[in-house]
Amino acid sequence: AVGARTVWTGEDGAEGSATRLKLVANSWVLAVTNAAGEALALAKGLGVDPQGFFDAIDGGPLDMGYLRAKSGMILDDRLSPAQFAVSTAAKDARLIVEAGERGGVRLDVAAASAERFERAAAQGHGDEDMAAAYYASFDENA
Repeated sequence: AVGARTVWTGEDGAEGSATRLKLVANSWVLAVTNAAGEALALAKGLGVDPQGFFDAIDGGPLDMGYLRAKSGMILDDRLSPAQFAVSTAAKDARLIVEAGERGGVRLDVAAASAERFERAAAQGHGDEDMAAAYYASFDENA
């Protein structure tokens, strides 16, 4: 679930309003997941203790529970069983990019997310949680 409640999008399920809303919500989830992974990868590459990053954002508007949850999965190597698999995230990211194209919107972050998920899947992380896109930051599994 993305939110704490069910959102009613209209009477006519055939119009696709719920599907469109899901694409919008998933675009945010996939972007945030990749941003968390990249921040942790950069910390590793620069020799920065990830706790320093968490201390820096602690209590501020960027201190998101979701960031901490996905980061914890990466740092503790708890990527299985997947809550949302890398391979599914790659598929959804491509659907989001295609929907944007149909709507006349270029979605560079979603396209980059799709590439990262596809790279992580090619590295053998397709069945792991989408947080495993972290590994797409490295040429080999870190």
